[in-house]
Amino acid sequence: MKKPETIYTCVKCDAQTSKWSGRCLECGAWGGLREADGTQNDAETERISAGKPGQIKSFQTETPTRAEMKSTRLKALDDVLGGGLVDGSVTLLAGEPGIGKSTILAQTAIALAASGLKVVYVTGEESPAQIHRRLERLATPLPSSLFFLDETDAGTVAATISKEQPGLTIVDSIQTLRTAEVGGEPGNLNQVKASAALVTEAAKYSHAPVILVGQVTKDNEVAGPRVLEHLVDTVLYLEGDRQHRYRMLRALKHRFGPTDEVALLAMTERGLEIVEDPSSELLRDRAMGIAGSAVSCLIEGHRPLLIEIQALASPAGYGTPIRRATGVDTSRLGMLLAVLARRAGVNALDKDVYANAAGGIDARDPSVDLALAAAIAGAVKNVALDPRTAIFGEIGLGGELRPVSMPEIRLKELARMGFKTVVMPKRQSGKPPAGLDIKEASTLDEALRLLGL
Repeated sequence: MKKPETIYTCVKCDAQTSKWSGRCLECGAWGGLREADGTQNDAETERISAGKPGQIKSFQTETPTRAEMKSTRLKALDDVLGGGLVDGSVTLLAGEPGIGKSTILAQTAIALAASGLKVVYVTGEESPAQIHRRLERLATPLPSSLFFLDETDAGTVAATISKEQPGLTIVDSIQTLRTAEVGGEPGNLNQVKASAALVTEAAKYSHAPVILVGQVTKDNEVAGPRVLEHLVDTVLYLEGDRQHRYRMLRALKHRFGPTDEVALLAMTERGLEIVEDPSSELLRDRAMGIAGSAVSCLIEGHRPLLIEIQALASPAGYGTPIRRATGVDTSRLGMLLAVLARRAGVNALDKDVYANAAGGIDARDPSVDLALAAAIAGAVKNVALDPRTAIFGEIGLGGELRPVSMPEIRLKELARMGFKTVVMPKRQSGKPPAGLDIKEASTLDEALRLLGL
């Protein structure tokens, strides 16, 4: 009988390999590979075989209980969650450090506690005194049903949830929890997985909703390769630039509803407040008559969002021109510069080019290609576009314009905001809103001519 192949497992990330080495090829940890003895699979098979079969039921004769949502008393969260939190659900709120995760959760805790629900705030990342100061800035006096738990042991947190069964438990953050059953320091992959599993089990058993805070790494991952996203019911992301006022709250995963709703929030002295009319807010400070400025329309979820795309071109001071982009994909910027030079005769390859999506909004959607190209062309030629003209469309390498999703919704939003002319790719069908002059183009060169560039 052939001897089974030896398998080595990393103690930090559980990666497997058939050859031992001093360093794990997946997570880069040194000295973490251990030989698997093969007894785990045998024990798992024996445990499954000893289990008692369950009773299956037909959907035609049995109607499963629907998940009931309870309001968080915070409109932004309720909108994105489709109504609120479900008892026993576990929600992961992720985002970069300092983006406002603790602020929005403090607002939620105060609002729910003020309604009479018991709320427990697990202070793992900050001290109770720091959390208390933040809460007092948002509300004074604090509700009597708002409590804190100064613990980083996941078993203690899980036991507290099971005993107290609060209306909401906030764990800030999951990377600070640890359990003695798993080796390693808090924050490593195994500790995060084990701690999250303990808290999740307690939430399901007690029917008590839990929100976990997860920090995002420089690679835009939550505590490793998105491991927590598979353990929780809902994943919320709070995005934006810490130096700007606006934040975007969106759901990437939601077992109890759709993920096509987003909320635009503004950071104020009173915390994060929802922006009811995002397009008006983002275009409020737009400079008129400036070369290198163009207005485009994004689709976030199913909501249209008008945004100003800015570009600046200047003679390169060194041998290699500079390319800088904020809120715009830098690789996309380089591609558009090449297409402009090759397909439309607008050469900016020898110039320093800076691109910006005003307001700190992430405008990496290909639908802003045409607006960005028009802004660059206007900056190179020093020609300002008509401030009542908007532009959207995706650009291919051949200079062709490609249709984008939901053009009718974009056009309605542009008409509502008072724009008179829209330059866009050719549509298949649809009637434009009254008072809106639609100019359709097949290529980038044709679109720039329509814009007077």
